[in-house]
Amino acid sequence: MFPFPIELGPVAISFYGVMVAVGVLAGLGLFGVTAPRRGLTAVQARDFCFWMILAGLAGSRFFYVIFHWPEFAGDTWWSVFAYWRGGLMFQGGLVGALAVSPFFLKRHGLKFWPTVDVMAPSLALGQCFGRLGCFAAGCCYGHVTGEDNPLAVTFPYGGLAPADWPLWPVQLFESFGLLALTLILLWAGRRPAFSRPGRVGALYLFGAGLLRLAMESFRGDFRGEAVIWNLPPTSLTAADAVLLGLWLLRPKTRQTPSAA
Repeated sequence: MFPFPIELGPVAISFYGVMVAVGVLAGLGLFGVTAPRRGLTAVQARDFCFWMILAGLAGSRFFYVIFHWPEFAGDTWWSVFAYWRGGLMFQGGLVGALAVSPFFLKRHGLKFWPTVDVMAPSLALGQCFGRLGCFAAGCCYGHVTGEDNPLAVTFPYGGLAPADWPLWPVQLFESFGLLALTLILLWAGRRPAFSRPGRVGALYLFGAGLLRLAMESFRGDFRGEAVIWNLPPTSLTAADAVLLGLWLLRPKTRQTPSAA
């Protein structure tokens, strides 16, 4: 709804970039609170966040450019780096962060799944604000709905969404869902049932993937060419996250002692 940047002298600040920055700061703040409870020092938490943010932004922008290349084919070469205009894919950010995390974990002698458990609520909270940025820029917009739909929104000219058409506010739906997921993850982190390393992270994968699958039916933007069963890559990666989360959440089987 705010696709035009705010001009402060020679500096142009987009609302999308502001919300991404707010999401990063909110995630950092929450991580700073939860990390010491799981045994991470302040130095480890700060170092971890720094590298995950860099890798996540690079990966999310790289994936967006790859799957939306027609948007950049006729533009200047540096437009592929202008993420503040809108255009980040969470799946790419997750891949980027996961690719870098082993180096950090080895450096600090930390285990993978306990660290993921700490990171999960912060990740969901950062995504929550990021989706508000998407709504401001008009990217990741919903498909056309009826003009009499009380939930419909219309975007102005100059943004990424089709102008003056009643669209589902799918970005807001997902933002509210991610906020609810953040609270659920914080609650689960204090429950004995989720004390086993990896279970909070698994709940995040399941919840975020399921939410994304639900939102896909409301999306009207281009999300890549269909791959399997007429589904775009975003739907397939969301389904993979749901299945992986369910597999990680499965009850741990107890081995019966063999007879002597």
